[in-house]
Amino acid sequence: MADKKFPSLWIETGDGGKICVVMSGAYGPETHLPFVTPAEDLVAAAEMDYTAYRREIQRLYEEHPLFEPKLDISVSELEDLAAEALLLPSMLQEIDPLSFFELGNLLDRALRMRDDGSASFLLHAGQRLLQALEVPIYTQIRLRNIMEMTFDGMERAAQQERFEKLRSVYPKIAEFCNPARLDGYENVILPLPVDNVYQLRLVELMLYFRQEKQRIARCDYCWNYFIPKTKARALYCDRIFDGQSCKKRGANLKRKKGPEQDDALKLFKQLRDRMYARMLRYQDAPENQRDRLIPMTPMQYDEWETNARQARREYMAGKIKAEEFLRRIDTTHELTSYNTVKQELPPEESFWQKRVAADLDFDPEQKYPASFMVLDLSKPMDHPQWQYYTREELIQKDQKGHQSLRNKYIK
Repeated sequence: MADKKFPSLWIETGDGGKICVVMSGAYGPETHLPFVTPAEDLVAAAEMDYTAYRREIQRLYEEHPLFEPKLDISVSELEDLAAEALLLPSMLQEIDPLSFFELGNLLDRALRMRDDGSASFLLHAGQRLLQALEVPIYTQIRLRNIMEMTFDGMERAAQQERFEKLRSVYPKIAEFCNPARLDGYENVILPLPVDNVYQLRLVELMLYFRQEKQRIARCDYCWNYFIPKTKARALYCDRIFDGQSCKKRGANLKRKKGPEQDDALKLFKQLRDRMYARMLRYQDAPENQRDRLIPMTPMQYDEWETNARQARREYMAGKIKAEEFLRRIDTTHELTSYNTVKQELPPEESFWQKRVAADLDFDPEQKYPASFMVLDLSKPMDHPQWQYYTREELIQKDQKGHQSLRNKYIK
């Protein structure tokens, strides 16, 4: 095993598939974070709130004298910016100790930047300081985009299917996170060194794909990620919004969403729920009582669901008609008729998903303006109307057909 470098990050294993992240500084003792599963750490990392921290960085970009348009920049302005920049990591010390540790190393390197004698050196040095401060933000942006492409809509999928979805969108990321890299080892040989927090998240993804005990799902109501407590299908997490849980609010709003669904897709959902319930009853029943039930083993259910999902994809893509779709998923002849009326369906992928898939660094705050005005020429030419949109409204417009129940029905 290679000697530890300082400063550095390490991953150590524990019982039950848990891991511990170790921060090794050049001076003082190592710091061991609490043991967690890779899934738990990934969900927590995606949820960290950098709003106030990001606002302070933006304030320095917009208001600090170093970045004002002028011919001459003084050394004192760079020194003042550095003094302010070095205070910002403390905002993350409690909520994100890993990024606080990494920022110490990044800022140290940025401050050691050599003067190249150019007239723009002081400006570039200031920009590099702020870019170092932004590393935790863009690490989270990448992680969120990876999770958006990998776990959204995959609650009942197998780990291999989730990994293949990641591979189809971000092949280079999947290559690094491929659990096959650890084949040949009954237990992962750790401590395992990582170069930075972003690489740490990718290693956690690799370890996540290697296990089957936990799965990451997305809550239909709040759109955050969570880890279901059982193997049963889970649509909602346990978070509380405005005094009510996502489970309660989600179930109520789901009734509003029902009439908007395509008739064939409603039947698909009913069949899927019936098959899954049938599998659970058969699996939990004693051997001497199974002859009273319709047989449905986990293997049979997985085979049905795989074929049904493929038929659903073809139907939503317009490759087959509703009648053919229903005929293919009704393998046990539960339906009395395959005649149904197809309503207008949203696209299988929203414009939002396409933008995320095309750019691993897709950042809504950078890609969407804070506000936007457009002249609506669809009105009579003598009375054109200006339409005003906020960033949130533009995002919801691009997410149409693919958004949380909370955003869809929020007042």
